Amino acid sequence: MDMEHLRAEGGWFGIKNKSRFAVTGSDRLRYLNGQVSNDLRKLAPGEAMQACILSAKGKLDGVVWIWNEDDRYIVEGESSLAESLAMRLERYVVADDVEIAALPHEDLMHVFGSGVEVAAALPGARRISRLGLPGVDISSGEQLPGSLREASTDEVERLRIEQRVPYWGAELTPDTLPAEAGLDVTAVDFHKGCYIGQEVVSRIRSVGHANRSLRVFDTLGDCHPAPGDEFFAAGEPGRSAATVTSVHFTLSSGVGLCYIRRGTAEGAVLEAPSGGSRIQLRPCVTSS
Repeated sequence: MDMEHLRAEGGWFGIKNKSRFAVTGSDRLRYLNGQVSNDLRKLAPGEAMQACILSAKGKLDGVVWIWNEDDRYIVEGESSLAESLAMRLERYVVADDVEIAALPHEDLMHVFGSGVEVAAALPGARRISRLGLPGVDISSGEQLPGSLREASTDEVERLRIEQRVPYWGAELTPDTLPAEAGLDVTAVDFHKGCYIGQEVVSRIRSVGHANRSLRVFDTLGDCHPAPGDEFFAAGEPGRSAATVTSVHFTLSSGVGLCYIRRGTAEGAVLEAPSGGSRIQLRPCVTSS
């Protein structure tokens, strides 16, 4: 599929490698709301909400999507975190009327772009922004307009990078603070009540910045960086300005994600230590 067509018209892809948990019991809302960074009281029917699950130090235990299904909340995370998320969700259950149970995998399709409203009218459709774009999850096998095509794994990965959507194991680790990855914009409610890790999240906001932040970059010339590679600002060879986390070369010119040091100029051109490879940061655009 042509990337320009995909960006303009959208498409669909299958949802794989996810772990899901059902949170039930009369205290489910109060309990779960005390574990996550977003405010579940604002969760609308038929929609999913992104949230961070944090340690007491304000660092990530996981990033999840949560939605309401009648008498239960569904919490979805990466399959690699299935065991640790289950333990973390259960850790603070003491006298609460709450039960947490793993669910079997469910085959779903995610629709984004021009087919969103058609997909949203299907039974069981759920609005969810998996690529940083308006989107809808529907049951696998549902009929969609013929103009909507399946996006390949490569195409989905490129869109993820272009939209600055962080992924666990690349941009996100147990050492990541939400503000560093831009999750303070998409997955944090600063007006809700207390939750685990809230003090650190609020403190960073009051200071006004994190010490690093996630940016999209384009490769220049024959540059082929890899995750972990460092780039430097001109005249500052001893102080890394950016560290690559994800990179994508197929389909068109190279694009990637990197963490930049606070104070690095938006749109800056950065060089590898050898001076032979260069990347250019894309200016950060947020909805906040």
